[in-house]
Amino acid sequence: MNLFTLYQEQLDAVKECFSEDILCLLRQPMNEIIVNFPVRLSNGELRIFKGYRVQHNNFRGPFKGGLRFHEVVYLDECKALAAWMTIKCALQELPLGGAKGGIKFNPREFSKEDLRRISRGFGAAIHPYIGSKVDIPAPDVGSTAEVMDWMTAMYNEKRADRDMAVYTGKSETCGGSKGRASATGKGVAICVREYAKRKATSLVGKTYIVQGFGNVGAYTAQLLSQHGMVCVGIGDHAGYLVNEEGFNVHRVNDHVQMHGSLADYPNGTQVTKQEFFCTRCCYVIPAALELQITEEVATGLVCEAVFEAANGPTDMAAERILRERGIDVIPDVLCNSGGVVVSFYEWLQNLAHEPRSEARIAADLDEKMSTTFHRVYDLSRDLQISAREACFRIAIGNIQSFSSHASRL
Repeated sequence: MNLFTLYQEQLDAVKECFSEDILCLLRQPMNEIIVNFPVRLSNGELRIFKGYRVQHNNFRGPFKGGLRFHEVVYLDECKALAAWMTIKCALQELPLGGAKGGIKFNPREFSKEDLRRISRGFGAAIHPYIGSKVDIPAPDVGSTAEVMDWMTAMYNEKRADRDMAVYTGKSETCGGSKGRASATGKGVAICVREYAKRKATSLVGKTYIVQGFGNVGAYTAQLLSQHGMVCVGIGDHAGYLVNEEGFNVHRVNDHVQMHGSLADYPNGTQVTKQEFFCTRCCYVIPAALELQITEEVATGLVCEAVFEAANGPTDMAAERILRERGIDVIPDVLCNSGGVVVSFYEWLQNLAHEPRSEARIAADLDEKMSTTFHRVYDLSRDLQISAREACFRIAIGNIQSFSSHASRL
């Protein structure tokens, strides 16, 4: 499935709740920016890289969203991810809109110096289209705090005045927020905790599998271990492992940090991707790329709930099957929104030149995620609709009521 088609289908699921005017405005992004920029690599070679920045909607505030560095970045993917950012920010009642972008390349194939050159080249190319009151990029798959530092430096080299609020997800020494690296995983863990509360069940001994052991998957797993949960399956681009007795997720993370993937991890039984998703557990946590839970995968899941730590991991046919089977889906626009919440805090502290303490950020994130989770859960229960539909109803309602643009049509 085309990823942007998935977003359009999710929007259609709530079309009876809103005017066609507001839905028309949300169906397509405001701006689709494509740049082909040259970079002189450290070996002297000149290469042209293709970059994207899609600005979906800014009714509630400046465009906001990550930059993905990956070999399969494409325009419709950026359009879908930008649209979901609009929904996330509105759902969390942030004064921000939605955007997304990235570079079509594999960062693992380049040295650190070449990554710096590519990042700065991209930053220079999108410089005219961004700004702390216009569009605020952040890290995503394949990019890091260091990348944001490089791009922030490039942005400010082109300005007469200094503006550190143009990018979020920076290192702390470059004005980044404490707790930003763990924020998305922390938001997922809060959703798991609050879900268990609503189900009146303890998390101690609860089992789960996590697909993707990058930043989000690793932090989620380590935080869930603090609740006494047991990870019985792990997977990434290098392969999949299961262990009925559970993995030490801290050791798994150490291995991934050292080797770059799960390849050659010494514990667990190697399985196929299909076998991984058929592993019996309480919760399934996709934390990799999109469209991983298809109709076939949904039929084989043996779990109570799916927590979408990744963006767009479940297609519409799969979600219908899961709903019919009584498997709850906590959708991406809620579950992984902790990252943009803390990015918002970073933006505010950069604008005010007033750092926030880690304790304050953690408390504010917990309150924001918990409050929104229960609002979504209550609406889903009261109207007997999916949690995703509840998210879209709340978010679009917030966009419509906030926007003077729609009222002028």
